[in-house]
Amino acid sequence: MIRTDVIIIGGGSTGCGIARDLALRGIDHCLIEKGDFAAGATGACHGLLHSGGRYAVNDPEAGADCIAENTILQKIGRKCVERTGGLFVRLPGDSKRYRDTFLKACDAIGITTEELSPSRALDLVPALNPSLEEAIRVPDCSIDPFRLCMLNITSSQKRGGLVLTHHTVTAIIKEHGRCVGVTAREEITSDVKEIRGKIIINATGAWGDRVARLAGGSVPITLSKGSLVVTNHRITNMVVNRLRPASDGDIVVPNEAVCLAGTTSIPVTDPDGIGVDPGEVDIIATQAQEMLPDFAATRLIRTYAGVRPLLQSDGENGRSISRGFRIIDHRDGLFSIVGGKLTTYRLMAEKMTDTVIAVFGLKRPCRTAELPLEGQEELSGYPLSKRLKSLEDIVCECELVTADAVERVAGQVGTRYLGDIQHRTRLGMGPCQGGFCTYRALGIMQEKGKMTPEESMGMLRDFLQRRFKGIKPALWGDQLREEQLIESIYLGILNMEQEQ
Repeated sequence: MIRTDVIIIGGGSTGCGIARDLALRGIDHCLIEKGDFAAGATGACHGLLHSGGRYAVNDPEAGADCIAENTILQKIGRKCVERTGGLFVRLPGDSKRYRDTFLKACDAIGITTEELSPSRALDLVPALNPSLEEAIRVPDCSIDPFRLCMLNITSSQKRGGLVLTHHTVTAIIKEHGRCVGVTAREEITSDVKEIRGKIIINATGAWGDRVARLAGGSVPITLSKGSLVVTNHRITNMVVNRLRPASDGDIVVPNEAVCLAGTTSIPVTDPDGIGVDPGEVDIIATQAQEMLPDFAATRLIRTYAGVRPLLQSDGENGRSISRGFRIIDHRDGLFSIVGGKLTTYRLMAEKMTDTVIAVFGLKRPCRTAELPLEGQEELSGYPLSKRLKSLEDIVCECELVTADAVERVAGQVGTRYLGDIQHRTRLGMGPCQGGFCTYRALGIMQEKGKMTPEESMGMLRDFLQRRFKGIKPALWGDQLREEQLIESIYLGILNMEQEQ
C-alpha cells in the first residue's frame, strides 16, 4: 500500500500543474495517469498559448485569464514558449463592426493590440491572402503541451512526488462516507496498487464525470470534439486567426517544424474512440486557405482530435460555452476541477492547491508564477534548429532524433512505450509520421533489453494501426503516394502481413 497526502488523477497540463504547485508548497502527493502525460485534451490541442483575443468579445473573463497567464508563462517558461506573435486578419466580407468590437473588448481586458495595414501584415507573413483588408497583432505564442507537462512534473519528482503513468484508476475507496484512496492497475503487467490519501483530486478533463461516478458523484460537463490537421512544413511563423466570431477552421498555429490548423466543435458523449471525419478536414483546409492560400497546395501529414471538457450550460453550443473553470467540492474528500484552457492551467492548479491548503489548515503561498519551470536546460536541445548540431547516428531524419536520444530517454523514463519516447524527442512527428523510423527505435529498445522481439513486433503493429487512423482522413496527393511506399515496405519487404 502507498500512503500520501494528496492523490491527483490525471496527467494533463492541469494535473501536472497541480503536482508542481503541491511540490513547491511541500505537500506530499501522488499523480496517476492512465497513459503518458498529455494523453487527453492537452496533447490533442493546437499548441496555442492564447493571448485571450479569441475570447475577448464573448467570454471576457476567460480572455482576461488567458492574457494574464500568457504573460506569466512567457516569463517562467522562456525555453518552452515560442514567441511567435499572432495576427487576426480581416478578409473581404468580414465585418468592420466586429473589428471595432474586438478592439474595444481587447482593450477592456488588457490585451495589447496593434492595427496593421495589408502591406505591413504581408511583410510579417508573406503567405497571407494578399486581398486581406487589415490585420490586428496580438501577443499569441506557440507552446509544446507535452514538454509543458514534463517540465511541471520535473518539479514534483525533484521533491519526492510519486508519478504513476500507464496506470488506470479502477476504483475509489470509500470508508465511512469519505474517499480515502484509489486502486490503480498497471497497463502491461495488470498489477494493482492501492494508494491511500487524505484528499483526491479529479483532474481528468473529459473523463471527469466518469471518475466522479466511481465515488458516487457527478461532474456537469459538456464534451466537444475538436479536430485539427498537421502540415508538413511551416506556412507561417506567426499564429494566424480569422477576425470574426469563432467558427470552424479559423486558426493556424506554427509549432516546431510544422503548422497545426483547426479546429472544429462537434458535441460528443464519449471521449474514447473519437476520430476525424474527412469532411472536417475539408472544412479546416478550405477555411485555412482563405487566410493562407498556399495551404491549398500544402501536404497534410496527419489529423487528430481531442475532446474539450466544457462547463455544462443549457441551451449553448460548444463555441459559446465559457472557457472558464470550476472546482467542485464533492464533500467526501474528492474534488473535481473542470473546464479551462491549456493557457490557464497554472491558474487552475493554483486555485486547486489553494483549496487543498485551506482543507489542511495551512498557510503556504503559491510560487508557481514566480519560479521558472525546472528542467528547461535539460530540454534546451529540443527545438529542431538545435538538434542540427548533432547529426550522427540519426534514427528519425524528419525530426533529427539520434539513437543516443532514444536510448537516453528510454533509460531515464524506464519506459517500454514508444509513445513516451515520441513525446520527449518528437520521434515520428515529421512528414513520414514514423514510417521510416519507428522500427529502428523499436530495434534499439529491443537490443537494450527493454522488450522481446515478439513484444517489439506487437508494438510495431499497434503503432502502424494508430498511425493510419490519423493519416487516413488526409490521404491524397503526395501524402497518399508516400503512404503507398511505406505500405509496400512494411507489407512487402518486412512481411508485416504474416504473424510472427
